[in-house]
Amino acid sequence: MDRAFPIVRHPAPGTRTPVLVSVPHYGTEPLPHITRDDYREPSFETFAYGFADTFVGDLYGDLYKEGATVLATPFSRMFVDVNRRRDDFEHHDGEVRSRRGVVRTHTMRDTPIFARPLGLVDLEARLRALYDPYYAAVEQLLDELRQAYGYALLLDGHTGSPRRMRDHQVIIGTCHGATCAPELAATAAAIFTRHGFEVHENVSGYTGGNLVATYGRPGTRRVHAIQLEINASLLMTTTAEEFIAQVRRGEIPEKADDSIARIRRCLREVLTALPSVLAAVHAS
Repeated sequence: MDRAFPIVRHPAPGTRTPVLVSVPHYGTEPLPHITRDDYREPSFETFAYGFADTFVGDLYGDLYKEGATVLATPFSRMFVDVNRRRDDFEHHDGEVRSRRGVVRTHTMRDTPIFARPLGLVDLEARLRALYDPYYAAVEQLLDELRQAYGYALLLDGHTGSPRRMRDHQVIIGTCHGATCAPELAATAAAIFTRHGFEVHENVSGYTGGNLVATYGRPGTRRVHAIQLEINASLLMTTTAEEFIAQVRRGEIPEKADDSIARIRRCLREVLTALPSVLAAVHAS
């Protein structure tokens, strides 16, 4: 996948299904104008990679080969997190302060990440350039699928922090059943369970981000939405503690290739199964 914005990958002619895979935390890149000198401490330069979903591209990046349309952003969510509300930030005296919002300007310990504060005018320009086009692309792609099939499914793909997910291997989020027909979530859960993964649904903190909550309107728009969270510990050979230490040093952990391949098989099965379930839901 290249660095165009936003990244869109279409399936080959004749293979398209009514599924849009969104990968909002795919990107590891800083914004083009950001240099090492822009960070308050040199080590903070690693945050752009650290805030991305680890190895998320290995799981979801080429699912267009399975008939899905794939949408992603090349830029780290530290600069714009398209899975947050547009107004998810605080500001004081015209300066943005955000630890886990639509941008990251401070660490969780409230330490500034950047040498210069981010102003409201600059944030608005950033949102217009990067946030709004992502939502416009989601809207357009879902509309195209809905016009072609009469319905559509948004699958929002993530890998989650081992520190936050803990022992949860796979979490399916549907805003407690509000964003998709139950048959869809049950189908995805059954496939992962059959492959030996422990699956949970709507765990606190993983019920569904802004994209799922915004577009999952099965009753009124015939658009379903599911958030899929895979514990990143399954994708690497290091422990969670070792991973954090490696990222802080600017290193990339070693991939657990066999486990990644196993999860990819699950995802291929999910994308094969969901279109027929969708059709059955809307035929009834």
